[in-house]
Amino acid sequence: MTERVSNLTDNELTKILTYAGYVLLSYELIRSMIVDPIKLFYKDVEFHGGPFKSYNEDVLSRNKKSEFEACLLYLKDFMEAIDDYDLNTIQALRKHRNNLAHELPDRLNMDEISDNSVLLDKVKDVIFKLSNYRAYMEIGHEPELKGVDWSSVRGHEYLLLETIISKVKTLK
Repeated sequence: MTERVSNLTDNELTKILTYAGYVLLSYELIRSMIVDPIKLFYKDVEFHGGPFKSYNEDVLSRNKKSEFEACLLYLKDFMEAIDDYDLNTIQALRKHRNNLAHELPDRLNMDEISDNSVLLDKVKDVIFKLSNYRAYMEIGHEPELKGVDWSSVRGHEYLLLETIISKVKTLK
């Protein structure tokens, strides 16, 4: 392992560690838009009729073993905020993030970046989609925002990602 790192240039090592940070950041941004906002929506609310019942019934019943998975299925099947493609992208990112986070010393090579560049492009699209959905859910009902083309609105999570990408040039 030490020999492998010693053979990397300073620029290569910087690029690999930047890539790892980008993967971790992307995953955490996605997580922040999935479980907590849904829980908050249901918190201390009683629904009387309509499509919503309770957090347990609407969300947790979709996957008894994993709250994250249940929330993903809720966003896909109930809210239609994401589709199968997005769900698969999130699952692939989650798996890649876990492997990277737990095995980073073994992944200090340039192949890691090139092997996963397509995944990161897909992840950026999913972050936009979730961020756009969250922005609409948070403020889309405001009367002064009627007529806004919501298909292009970027939420704060996506704006953060764009800012970081623009400042970190080593991934290009």
